[in-house]
Amino acid sequence: MNLTHYIKLKLLRHSLACLALVTCSATLASAAVTWHDIQFGGFASQGFIANTGNNDYLGETSKGTFDFREYAVNSSYSTGQFRVGAQAFGQKLGDYGDDKIKLDWATIDYQPAQWFGLRVGRVKTPRGLYNEALDVDSVRPFVLLPQSVYDARLRDFNSAFNGGMLFGNVGIGHAGSLDYRAYYGDIPLSTSSGASDYFNNDAPIPNAYIGMDYTVGGSLFWNTPVQGLRTGYSFTRYNNFGAGRSAPAGGPPGAPNLIIDRTTPKYDRHLLSVEYIKGDWTFAGEAGEDTATYTLALPSNVAGNGNTQDFTAKYAYISAARRFTPRFEAGSYVSYSYDVITGIAPMNLKQLDYALSAHFDINDHLLVKAEVHYMDGSGKLFNTATHAQPIEGRDNSWVLFAVKTTLSF
Repeated sequence: MNLTHYIKLKLLRHSLACLALVTCSATLASAAVTWHDIQFGGFASQGFIANTGNNDYLGETSKGTFDFREYAVNSSYSTGQFRVGAQAFGQKLGDYGDDKIKLDWATIDYQPAQWFGLRVGRVKTPRGLYNEALDVDSVRPFVLLPQSVYDARLRDFNSAFNGGMLFGNVGIGHAGSLDYRAYYGDIPLSTSSGASDYFNNDAPIPNAYIGMDYTVGGSLFWNTPVQGLRTGYSFTRYNNFGAGRSAPAGGPPGAPNLIIDRTTPKYDRHLLSVEYIKGDWTFAGEAGEDTATYTLALPSNVAGNGNTQDFTAKYAYISAARRFTPRFEAGSYVSYSYDVITGIAPMNLKQLDYALSAHFDINDHLLVKAEVHYMDGSGKLFNTATHAQPIEGRDNSWVLFAVKTTLSF
């Protein structure tokens, strides 16, 4: 069965589910969202992804997959200088998420002044232009944000941390204002997460664990005197970040496995951002770099103990979008990523992604998006023990299609 016939069959099987989603939007549109001063909201999205080449990118997309959905319910309450809120979230993105509901974020805010606030709990990570608004589908035309910066498989790694954050907005007279964030905390990670596969890419042994001591960072954005123009810088550090692999010991039955540790004292991320909104147009661009030096600690009876790897990831994108009518918007971007590993097991992973998107609002609560990507390079594919995608078998030029409908309330 070719890709076209497969897609047609899948679409037919899911047509009733899509019809039900559209029908229920009218009911939810009139649903109350406030109860005893507590505000409620949420969303549910279902998508379809298919590509013309590689087997496993954002799921088994070479055959087309409907394993592309997200859903959440949130609530918030504010009184005086205090605000509390939380969101429960679930997703399925290929092999990740598995439709498990989890606490996405939950915070208590205290803000006695515009220039100073304190937020504690499970806090959204302030990184770049859109990381704190990943779930707000209605404000952008793209099905997938540029994956060089906002890789959907790394949501567990990028979206939130457990800890505290200082924040505020400081006016600087005729020069505009500054938005600042400074935070400290921890990010629990699972060996079944996309982050585990990302940092274990091209390794024959699955990660036995992955984690860090703590994360620290922040962002500083300048709201310039030019209306609609803002620019900023985001920094993140993961202290003592690493992963361990449990390799067979090769001894007698029942012998414990060997643990291969790969750790770095500091893993740093830098990101520069700029956005300009002019009338119906939105222009954006971001460029960043990640750096780390890993020490590969092997068991004492294995040669090569203490060897190192230098890791550098460079990435960037530029995008443009225009709202043509109150209900129709289109956009495009070019996204670039380049990961370099030197030392033991050197690697060079590159990818260019050219995307064209369309976004249609059926009503105030329901939207549909469609997108096509031309991918030049296979650097964003994972090749691990659990998600094999050997480098020698990859297609370096391929096309990816994505559609998505989102219901919000």
